Amino acid sequence: MTSRHSSDGVWGVVTVHRPAQVPPLLADLAPQVTGIIVVDDGSGSEFDSIRAEIAASGALVLALERNSGIGAALNRGIRCALDKGASAIVTFDQDSTIAPGFVAALSAAWEHARAHGVPAGPVVPEFFADVSQAGPSAGHGVVHAAHAIQSGMYLPTGVVDQVGLMDEALFIDLVDTDFELRCLDADLPCIVAPGLRLPHRLGACYRFPGPLGALLPTLTLSTPFRYYYRARSRIVLARRHPRHRARLRRDARADYAYFLIAWMLARPRSTMRKLLVAGFRDGRAERMGRMGPALMTEAARVTWRARPLPDAESA
Repeated sequence: MTSRHSSDGVWGVVTVHRPAQVPPLLADLAPQVTGIIVVDDGSGSEFDSIRAEIAASGALVLALERNSGIGAALNRGIRCALDKGASAIVTFDQDSTIAPGFVAALSAAWEHARAHGVPAGPVVPEFFADVSQAGPSAGHGVVHAAHAIQSGMYLPTGVVDQVGLMDEALFIDLVDTDFELRCLDADLPCIVAPGLRLPHRLGACYRFPGPLGALLPTLTLSTPFRYYYRARSRIVLARRHPRHRARLRRDARADYAYFLIAWMLARPRSTMRKLLVAGFRDGRAERMGRMGPALMTEAARVTWRARPLPDAESA
């Protein structure tokens, strides 16, 4: 694998959207990297004061004019880090937190694999929000990732050189899955840093009333518009990655069960159905990018027939 060599080391790229405060992650990340680039994904002028606070903390702030999606925000930050001569980039979103030595553990896992001749692309922590990302062993103490979420992902610049950037057209959901599968196709499989954990809130947690609550006490739900993007991306990835059909079918079955529960809990259900149908339809037609404003307005009408647990917020 080719790699740029630079004394500038590892740069952090953190994406934010309408942050309520300066992400606590930044203070924990600063001692572990050469520099931090924060990309604001179209929060608007009302967040100028928080962006100023972020800049005062020492981060370089890049503000996108409009909400362009996680792929575009990550790519803007990655390009900036590459221009600054980064040897590797580690990406996060605003809800993640890390412990001391987190970035060093990711780097050490990649160096260990390379030292033993094991092909390795991105590196992710073994546990993301207490969910294991570990897959099969690759030998020599190297473990492949079964799934790779972009927050907490370590990207040596050689991987970006060979695989390219994130697909901005996917907008948000499964952008990281698409990148992971492209790395696999380039013989640069994602690996995990053994034992490393990334605390992260995946969404708002709800408790359900009635018989459903007895069967399923709590469930994490995203903001309703996300289900449109996830449904669309499921169709797109299935067509795009035929080599990985078995895995994508397994993942899709789990998602479809989740969609059914979300539909049952949505009010009005007809609007949630419309979001899902539009996602599947646009995926088949390969209509990509940001969802239309009319559909976004309808998505904003959806509420959940469930009681939010303490500290639950929209994801």
